[in-house]
Amino acid sequence: MTSVCHSTAFEKSSRTGLARSDGAGAAQTPFIWRFGEVSSSLDVAFFLSGRGWLEVWDSVQAVSQTAGRGQLRRSWASPPGNIYAALRLPLQPPFDSTAAAPVMGLLLARALRAEGWPALLKWPNDLALCPPDGPRKLAGILLEERGGVLLAGIGVNVNSSPSDAALRADAAMPAVSLNDVSQSAVPLAEFLWRRLVKRMHSAYDDGHSLTDQWKNQAEELLLWRGRHVCLVDGQGSVHGRLEGLTPAGGLRLWRNGRCEEWLSGSLRLSERL
Repeated sequence: MTSVCHSTAFEKSSRTGLARSDGAGAAQTPFIWRFGEVSSSLDVAFFLSGRGWLEVWDSVQAVSQTAGRGQLRRSWASPPGNIYAALRLPLQPPFDSTAAAPVMGLLLARALRAEGWPALLKWPNDLALCPPDGPRKLAGILLEERGGVLLAGIGVNVNSSPSDAALRADAAMPAVSLNDVSQSAVPLAEFLWRRLVKRMHSAYDDGHSLTDQWKNQAEELLLWRGRHVCLVDGQGSVHGRLEGLTPAGGLRLWRNGRCEEWLSGSLRLSERL
């Protein structure tokens, strides 16, 4: 943590100067703390939050991570060139409930789509692109709360993605990067993250449409909606047709002649008809 403290002191003085030069509007603009190599952007963000240096919608972005983590504490490969960020979210609707993960996914997907990347939501916390060879994972989201601070850890494959061989055996889908599918130059991760944060913050601030309408908006971008899927959790697996989402952010599956609701699990396309 010593190296983090050293970097933090430098960045804080830079932030103070920026706020003074930007004038009254600076407080309304989300600030991005940038670091080189860190253990995890989430760890750094909690460190800054504990000292009162990370406000709601501020974020931490790192060039690389030595201990990046995903769901179930899985390791997240973090070579330079991709986005590794932690964004502080407000602990108020719709982020104060189990709907926070799909809402965060919706914001990120819409921001990427506005930048020209047709991202889809893969429930519960991933984003995917669908090149001709089938859907591939583009981004992952991990929500963590400590002491009243809610953070979204976000990883986006910008310039590179793990090879199929490097993925765990039970991975639901292969990975992809923006560079893999782009027909032109891909923005640097630093500049792309700045634009994504601006779009997400604006979408949240735009009235109450997110709180009231997130479910319908998310279902429009839901990967495999209407398809037969397999949901795997600690108790085994179930198969059904993916109908949509619940108001609590869960999944609705049509199976056994009725619609059932699920709050957790790993989703993949089923081979069953």
